[in-house]
Amino acid sequence: MQFTVDSSTLLHGLQKVARVSPTRSTMPILNHILFSVQGNVLSMRSTDIEVTYTLKLEVGGDEDGSVALPVRLLQEITNELPDTELTFKSSDDNRVTLSTSAGTYKIVGRPAMDFPEAPELGPATSLEIKSHVLKRTVEKTVFAVSKDELKPALLGVLFELSKDQIRAVATDGHRLVKYTNRNFSSPELEANIIVPPKFLSLIQSFLDDDDSINLAVGEKYISVSNDIAAIYSRLIDEQYPDYGSVIPSANDKTVSLSNSELGTTVRRVSIFSNRTTHQVALKLHPGYVEVFTEDPEASTSAKEQVLAEYDGEELTLGYNSLYLKDMLKNVETERVVFKLGSEIGPGLILPEVQAEKEELVMLLMPIRLQG
Repeated sequence: MQFTVDSSTLLHGLQKVARVSPTRSTMPILNHILFSVQGNVLSMRSTDIEVTYTLKLEVGGDEDGSVALPVRLLQEITNELPDTELTFKSSDDNRVTLSTSAGTYKIVGRPAMDFPEAPELGPATSLEIKSHVLKRTVEKTVFAVSKDELKPALLGVLFELSKDQIRAVATDGHRLVKYTNRNFSSPELEANIIVPPKFLSLIQSFLDDDDSINLAVGEKYISVSNDIAAIYSRLIDEQYPDYGSVIPSANDKTVSLSNSELGTTVRRVSIFSNRTTHQVALKLHPGYVEVFTEDPEASTSAKEQVLAEYDGEELTLGYNSLYLKDMLKNVETERVVFKLGSEIGPGLILPEVQAEKEELVMLLMPIRLQG
């Protein structure tokens, strides 16, 4: 194998593909990237077995071939090189020489046959989806995915694809986000699938708002691809819980207030909260909301007020401030609306006005107030 490539082009590609490689693995080959040259195209592939990323670069190809090269070493040397022409040449024993005008660097690679095979989607249905639709769907939900491995179904985002809309749901049992986008058409594909967050994180930087992208769903895998790159992921083979049954329909107390004012207030007040519970309280009064916290262990406390449109009974709710801040960041309107039932029941957090062809519903469970 022999080819020539600009070092900055290679570094840019490595930074994308290397995100898949695990930092620690019982399989040393996974800490490598498979380089394959055919003509003037270099294909780089990385995998952690669950997720696979393939990227193609235009290079000056002199000799076709394949070899697996260590990720860390490649990243470190290309990161330190000036923008220069870089030549790769491999020998039959998988030793690779990198040459520049400044010098040469030798790397010991691994045989291409040792690298895991690319995933096979099998029978799959493909469709073109607008990149910005998929990007917003991911951004609005992925932060609420559970990290509890005892609940495998909650370790991913549920995607419900139907003929005229895409809906995504994520929950960790304490909070839930349901996002629906009707700027979507899928006449041939209707599916309910659970997609791992690592795949969703990777594709966010892969999506260009102005383009469309190919989305393919098979029995066990999902992929997104364009002309130069493809990302594959194994689906989570579990039954997602009935999320609809936990979304309250009878919350009759409505609070409307400035999203930015509440967000900055919660950020300031939460500095003084307990480092374990991150608890803040919202006490509802007619015309304003009192945001306060107290940490008896550290003898700290904080209290502020935010003007609000509310004329109901006084109510005090405790929330995990980390969860609350995440949800407020997800609201794009000037004002945020809370729909509440009781101090112990789930509350709904909504934008003041839903975006066109979209619906965002967020649920947050209160926590018991200390003291």
